[in-house]
Amino acid sequence: MKPSRFIPRKGLKQYIPDQGWVTPASTTADVDSLLDTGETSLATGRPMDPPSELHKTPVPANEGSLGEGLRDPLLGELLEQLHTPPADELTQHWARIAAEVSDLNHGMREQKRLRAELAAIDARLLTLRSTILSDLQSVQRIADHQLVQARLRSEVSTLAQNRLATRLQHPPE
Repeated sequence: MKPSRFIPRKGLKQYIPDQGWVTPASTTADVDSLLDTGETSLATGRPMDPPSELHKTPVPANEGSLGEGLRDPLLGELLEQLHTPPADELTQHWARIAAEVSDLNHGMREQKRLRAELAAIDARLLTLRSTILSDLQSVQRIADHQLVQARLRSEVSTLAQNRLATRLQHPPE
């Protein structure tokens, strides 16, 4: 097995497939062994291992089942589930759910836009109502003023007619 790239710290645990979760010994020998293997370019001046090698996990001896050879059966089952391709039915459900969520987001954006547009229309209608009421009041005042003037003209005309009629019936002497 390749030497560990884990620098031990107090309270941390390391998972090793053959041993499970272990607490590594915190000694300077481990750190020195890491430095001696050439894993850091700062200590040795040599280039580090390629990144592809850093992320490789050891493969169990029995490749038939990922869960075999592990001490923790739940972890083995989890690894098997992770490496098992999803069923087509489940993938279809998730694809449908993703499409429905996308439609829902689009509908909610549209609803928000329509509500903003409705609020603008409501404000415009409120302004138009107040303008119409103001104009109606102005028309009412003008009509009332014209009515008063018409009554005055009517009264003056009636008074003038009566005076003229009395003068014509009784000529001045």
